[in-house]
Amino acid sequence: MSQIPPLGGPNASYTASQIRRNRLIFLGLVVVVAGMLALWAFGPEETKDQSASLKAGDCFQNIGTSDNAMTKKLDCTDPHADYKVLKMDKKGVVDTFSCADVPGTTGSLTQTAAEDFFVVCFKANEAKGKK
Repeated sequence: MSQIPPLGGPNASYTASQIRRNRLIFLGLVVVVAGMLALWAFGPEETKDQSASLKAGDCFQNIGTSDNAMTKKLDCTDPHADYKVLKMDKKGVVDTFSCADVPGTTGSLTQTAAEDFFVVCFKANEAKGKK
């Protein structure tokens, strides 16, 4: 005759040390995930895009890519300040319309998010690295 094990009891195949180790591994994973979320939310400012805060006369560095630009606002004499803002059009959507009347423009940055759209017209920063 076979015997059926009782339902709902603790599984005797795990020792106390294995349970403790598994709990520590789980706690470690929770701490790592919480740390990554905190770093993302409260991380250093240089990893956050500052494009929306630019205005004419400001200088910046592209810390992103040419396809996905992220700007870091810098002093114009900073050696990393590659570009100078000529115009910030907070109501602009198309760069060719916003920057067509701005002399000296060599590039533009366009953001078209659901509620936040703008166009930044810029040129190379000639004061880069000069004190």
